[in-house]
This record gives sequence, C-alpha cells and structure tokens, in this order.
Amino acid sequence: MEPPETKLPAGLLDRATLRGNEWAWPIGDIPEVIEAARQANMISIGGQLQLRLSSGATCECYWVEVDTFQSVSPDLHWNERVEKTAAAAQSQFEDLQERYDFMAEAKSAFPLQCEELEASGADPTSELCFVWYVEGKDAAQRG
Repeated sequence: MEPPETKLPAGLLDRATLRGNEWAWPIGDIPEVIEAARQANMISIGGQLQLRLSSGATCECYWVEVDTFQSVSPDLHWNERVEKTAAAAQSQFEDLQERYDFMAEAKSAFPLQCEELEASGADPTSELCFVWYVEGKDAAQRG
C-alpha cells in the first residue's frame, strides 16, 4: 500500500525529505502540509522536530511535538476528525513556535552535531525540519 503522504501535492512532496518511512518538511511548510492533508481528506496525526543531517543521521527533539490524538476523539465521523485534527494541529504547531526556539532546542540536545555543522560552514537551521504523519481513511478502516 502507498504511504498516505504520497497523496499530498507533488510540489509539497518535492520539498520533503524521506528517511525510512518518515516524511519531514522545513519548519515553514508545516502549516501547508496540515492544510494539504485536510484538503486530501486525511487526518493530521502530528510530528516532531528533527535535525536531519546530510550524513544521514537524524536527531529527534521528541519533546517538541504535535499529537492530535491527545485532543481529538477517534470516535468522531471521519470528516469531522479530518477537520478537528487539522485545527488542533495548526493550533498546537503555533503554540510550539511560541514556546520553543527550535534551533536552541536542537543545539541544547545535540551540541556536537550542531558544532560540526557550523565548523563545516553549514547553517544548522537548514537541517531543521518537522517530521509529519498523516492517515488516510482506508488505513484507519483497516486498523
């Protein structure tokens, strides 16, 4: 079965990175990802802040996360869940941006990786992203 993320617009997928089964986008793209999932009739599950290094290493700031399953009941009709998870995801993501300095969190948790990036002349902020999970109705019905 095709991952539900592949149903997002091609232009949005072009800006994503895929590692394993996880799609991640630059921080500024997340509101667009949430809206695209809503328009594709998929629920936004949420995601976490990551530092994805060109070496292939992934450094996850798991505490900087969005999790709509904590606030949206799975018992709602599908279309209502789609709308409510989109609204919850947008709200939670905005709250995260107000509460955290994403780069400061990454530097605090992964100082050596950030120092190596800076020493190589790379901008660590260009390696910051947010992994994001969505779910289609077909997968939810099988689960």
